Amino acid sequence: MITQAVLLAAGTGSRLSPMTKDIPKCMVRIGGRAIVDTLLDALAELGIEEVVVVSGYKSEVLESYLRKRDEFSWVFIHNERYATTNNILSLQVATDAIRAPFLLVESDIYLQPQILAPLREVDQMIVAPYTSDMDGTGVMVGAGNKVEEMVIRAHLAHPDTFTSMHKTVNFYSFSEATWLKYRQALDRWVAEGRLDQYYEAVLAELINTGEVAMQASNVGTEGWGEVDNIADLKALEATLPKS
Repeated sequence: MITQAVLLAAGTGSRLSPMTKDIPKCMVRIGGRAIVDTLLDALAELGIEEVVVVSGYKSEVLESYLRKRDEFSWVFIHNERYATTNNILSLQVATDAIRAPFLLVESDIYLQPQILAPLREVDQMIVAPYTSDMDGTGVMVGAGNKVEEMVIRAHLAHPDTFTSMHKTVNFYSFSEATWLKYRQALDRWVAEGRLDQYYEAVLAELINTGEVAMQASNVGTEGWGEVDNIADLKALEATLPKS
């Protein structure tokens, strides 16, 4: 049983300014609730007991807020270089606190609890159909829902064909064996100074070379939404039931 989750929450959320002037991005409210609370609700349903939080911007505010959720035990790790590096470092600074199997989740995605249900099994990644209004990492899914290829910024790498892929939703489960291989590669990338990269790029390298295998769980386009800017927030709010 997976009982630990790692929550990446270091970003500045500058594209949501001025809403993020005094709070981190994940505390922005949609439909009256903080984005991060919808994620924590889903983690609680999965039986997660400990959450390792990697913070950066407004870390004290976030820690104070999260500690009110007493159904979890908390480990807080501050990425001091959050403003000048990508999320590859946020994951790397948490490695000593990670006990596989575990879940890796990003904090800026509003969701309904069922979205994380496939992560009860190890070596899963949540994906959705890659529509023309999305951007980010794409995957090619083969027989048995095996991830055959992972492409960073697929909308730019394959602008004519990316909609034939699935898009990662930035939620993963790692087995002990997969984490061991991933951590070795992660440490190597950081030692090489590749701090401008996404942690997904490390996983893409391992999947594309056949060193690790992961399954894709397609959750569709409803019930979740990544919140990068004001337009994303308004679009999500428009889908919520009116009170």
